[in-house]
Amino acid sequence: MIISRRRYLAMTGSTAALSAAGCTSLLDGETDDSGDQNADPDTDEDDETDADSDASSTGLAADDWPSFQRTPGNDGYTPSSAPTDDPAERWSTTLSGALEEQVAVVDGTVYAVTDDGTVHALEAASGDEIWTESLEGGRAQCPCIVDGLVVVSTETGELVALDAADGEREWTADLAGPVAGPTADAGTVYVGTSENPVAYAIDAASGVERWSVPLALDAVDYPAVSGEGVYVAAHSAWDGRLYALEPTDGSERWVHEADRMRSPAAVDDGVLARGYAVTILTPAGDPRQRTGFGTSYPAPPATTSTALFGGGSGGGFTALDRAEGVPDWHASFVGPISATAVTDDRAYLTTGRPELVALDLATGDRRWSRSLEGGIATGPTVADGAVFVGTNDGNLTAFE
Repeated sequence: MIISRRRYLAMTGSTAALSAAGCTSLLDGETDDSGDQNADPDTDEDDETDADSDASSTGLAADDWPSFQRTPGNDGYTPSSAPTDDPAERWSTTLSGALEEQVAVVDGTVYAVTDDGTVHALEAASGDEIWTESLEGGRAQCPCIVDGLVVVSTETGELVALDAADGEREWTADLAGPVAGPTADAGTVYVGTSENPVAYAIDAASGVERWSVPLALDAVDYPAVSGEGVYVAAHSAWDGRLYALEPTDGSERWVHEADRMRSPAAVDDGVLARGYAVTILTPAGDPRQRTGFGTSYPAPPATTSTALFGGGSGGGFTALDRAEGVPDWHASFVGPISATAVTDDRAYLTTGRPELVALDLATGDRRWSRSLEGGIATGPTVADGAVFVGTNDGNLTAFE
């Protein structure tokens, strides 16, 4: 079922009434899958296609996806061309273990890490294996590709850099505990640990520590980085904190507390703190808006200059207008919803069915879907003219 902004406002009242309540609460997706996902909704003339996070502003090649949610800010937007209608399978292959996170794609090579600790490098055009490297204590994650290196973390407290061309180990940094998923920006890798919680900045070229800061709670995968700061999420079973740190020395700028924090995203006007809801914070850490996308999936919403796109455990998926604070549209699927990739005209996600789905970015209309082999699917990666998605049976498929 898809609900447009016009219909949503008719059901719930005006934007002014929502604003007067002090916060915005979205449909959180705890719905069934009985609605018509191909319904023709009411639509506005406004759309979300005017994204400004392009290759020139990020410094990334348009066809690359080098880390979780593509950019250091974890925004999930790419200007890369991708299949918009009726895609064909480019290739499919089975890896050595389960895939649980997005794959990275840089310079025509796919990099994936399976739950047996194996790092795989494959030809993006054919799926042919280039090299593999097994890491003791390795964990399923989205690797981080920076300056010709594949940086991955381990449960045994190591951050490891492999040569992207041949998989040879270049350096190993011994950290304080099991290492969360890394993020890189401007030659520095940012990462946190659990059990003995610490946030680190590591020189990407050498593996030398630039700074470290103790945390009160276990670090969450994939810090977000922007010109305003480094944002590291941490949580326990119930509590959560988002730390805003200075990139140069790790000094604390502010801390936001919320229930069970998840991976954050940095946007042009602040940061998205994801707990059981998503709070949009100003660069100074002041809450500006609170929304609900659903709670169980740890990915932040994908972002464009005008909208946020995200889903949750119940299968609900919402496009939220950033200026007005209300949904543009809402769609329902079998949950949970994965991390989302967005282009100028499509949103790509996976569902609990599992299936890969492409939605019209402006209306939420389903444009196409493909069934996937396995029980749980990763979030999609859009790069090299294709959409890459894996499942927990080790299957990795490229659609073009």
